[in-house]
Amino acid sequence: MAEKVRGIGYDAGVLYEKGFESNPGFTPRRARRDIRAIHEELGCDAVLIMAGDPDRLTVAARLAAEEGLAVWLQPRPVDQPRHMLVQAVRAAADTAEQLRASGADVGLVVGCELTLSTPGMLPGPTFWTRGALLSLTSPLLPIANLRLRRLLAALVGEARERFAGPVSYGAGSWERPDWSIFDVVGADRYRDARTLWRFEDDIRALVDQAHAQSKPCYIFEFGSCTYRGAAARASTAAGVLRGRTELSVPKDLVRDEPEQAEHLLELLDVFDRAGVDGTFVWGFSEPALTTSDEPGRDLDLASYGIVAAHADGTWTPKLSYHALAHRYRGTP
Repeated sequence: MAEKVRGIGYDAGVLYEKGFESNPGFTPRRARRDIRAIHEELGCDAVLIMAGDPDRLTVAARLAAEEGLAVWLQPRPVDQPRHMLVQAVRAAADTAEQLRASGADVGLVVGCELTLSTPGMLPGPTFWTRGALLSLTSPLLPIANLRLRRLLAALVGEARERFAGPVSYGAGSWERPDWSIFDVVGADRYRDARTLWRFEDDIRALVDQAHAQSKPCYIFEFGSCTYRGAAARASTAAGVLRGRTELSVPKDLVRDEPEQAEHLLELLDVFDRAGVDGTFVWGFSEPALTTSDEPGRDLDLASYGIVAAHADGTWTPKLSYHALAHRYRGTP
């Protein structure tokens, strides 16, 4: 049996809406520093790199390959027309093939929760709105999943024309891709109070579905934010963020790094028991959500990152960072 993939997600910058880019201070130097820490300090052997800009995706992916990590590229154009999504997948596939030809261990994730990030799949003018409305628009999911399957078939076709390596998708729990067209069954899975009772059974079912097709099953996203009570609402925990041009969080939020760390370790145990073949913690950092001692301005509380980002581009490891390093490397 192949050794389980130990991965983490790395955000090279996604424009989720006008005025909010997730990694506004991205530079190759900072990316190299982060990726080196992912490999040498955390003990990860793989990284999922997401970016809205093809050039950033290429830069970060090459750095990760140079570091000796297995690399999964995930283009993330949010709220863009479909032709731009196709262009992004083409560009990512070209980069992936160049890396593969140079000897890197590389895969391509053609999208992430596209029913939310792509206009026209579900009602709502923006990614955030479609996510907020998901519980109300759930009766429309059969239609959305039909649209999703058609879109994914087109994207996979584009990818395979350019890339000879493995192809996957980051599926939300409400999405039903046709996994027969992929090499790896990939999913984003957040456990919260609503799904706790059935979470492990659902993961086992997903693994069984993958293994029945002789395919590995990867969890491309899982985790929680850094305030007390966030684990109970993991999939929507970042919803405490307020504002658009100037973000804030409620002043009564209490930092709880042990809760975040315990949640990650519990989920890794669940995935091990269920037979998941690869896991990617979400995520390494969320650089736009900087930490602060000022009440209401500690945006890191709403971050899924295992490091706390500072305004000057540096970061401080959280307890989750040390917990993950201990699990993967056996370090204190």
